Amino acid sequence: MASKYLSTAKKLQTACNKLFGVKLLLHQRQWYSEKRDGAINQYILYQSINSEKGKEVNVELFRTCSQIQLVLFLRDFWYELNHWEIPHDNAEWEDVKRAYAEKNSGNTGKTVN
Repeated sequence: MASKYLSTAKKLQTACNKLFGVKLLLHQRQWYSEKRDGAINQYILYQSINSEKGKEVNVELFRTCSQIQLVLFLRDFWYELNHWEIPHDNAEWEDVKRAYAEKNSGNTGKTVN
């Protein structure tokens, strides 16, 4: 069962891949933890780049067990691709989302939550 955070991460990955031609790959590992008495999920984000020999090589960008950290990393990556300044606190991030929703509300009819 995918969570809303993993769904958001996949949407950001797809947007980066389609709009900027970046080849991001999201891998997941899972193992059992005796300490937590359950499965642990790890998320690894790779970027596929062409090597000097013409072959594609996967370079690890980020590794975490937190879906929230994965989403925040991809959000910052998205901002870097757009050459935007990364918001430094939640209030700024809310202002950015509100401005985006107002700007695009007439174009698509969709708002950002």
